[in-house]
Amino acid sequence: MPCDTDQLELRDHRFGRINRRMPIGPVQWPFHDLFWVHEGRVAITFPELEAKLELVAPSGVLILPGTQFQGATLGAFATASICHFAMPEKPAGPGYALPNPDEALHLQNLIRLAMHLARRNRPDELPRRKRLLLSLLDGFELTGATDIPTADEDRLTIAWTQAGQNLHRMRTLADVAALLGISESALRAMHRKARHTSAGEHLRELRLTRSEELLVSTDKSLATIAAEVGYGHAATLAAAFRKRRGKTPGQYRHWSNPFA
Repeated sequence: MPCDTDQLELRDHRFGRINRRMPIGPVQWPFHDLFWVHEGRVAITFPELEAKLELVAPSGVLILPGTQFQGATLGAFATASICHFAMPEKPAGPGYALPNPDEALHLQNLIRLAMHLARRNRPDELPRRKRLLLSLLDGFELTGATDIPTADEDRLTIAWTQAGQNLHRMRTLADVAALLGISESALRAMHRKARHTSAGEHLRELRLTRSEELLVSTDKSLATIAAEVGYGHAATLAAAFRKRRGKTPGQYRHWSNPFA
């Protein structure tokens, strides 16, 4: 998406939490919308394209102007950011772009820097913010509804729903694959093709999202929660939680219940 920084118009850049009571859209913007999920899982549907994405943090989507979409969090809540901007050269027709494979973590760091600069809102940093946005756009690849096999999406949705309801039994991806009657390698390939994310990362996010819900809504010990979400040891959950959420489970429980 080539564009000169002088022709790029920054409009809005915000960060916040969304939950089941706060759905996204339906909406259709006349400008670009870079939607990024920092924590949790969000489903985005494009009715005109007959496409559905499940964004598992860290991940996002660049929604092109004139594209109708709607969405909702798949867990108790998710944290996400939006960046609205206008470009003189707009791709024809509705559509969206997804992050290049294996670049999501790097893009998230750039997005966090972009938010930091947006909060400062210094006029002398506007050219830098535009250059940063162009660098971000280099990390996205245009796609379309034809890239998402409907049959596989339906099978995956059913399997992942069952897995999410029985995490204590889903010790590895092989257990999820067994729900579909396929091998682990076939599951990995199917998930990557249909949802453009890693199956292993998706299972990890299911465990962490459920852990968040249990930390917030119960007083269960970390060992009990670990067992319920499919981790063999509390230390394993704690390490994964800190790496992906930036907080220990105890810190997260306190952060989510500040008056407890």
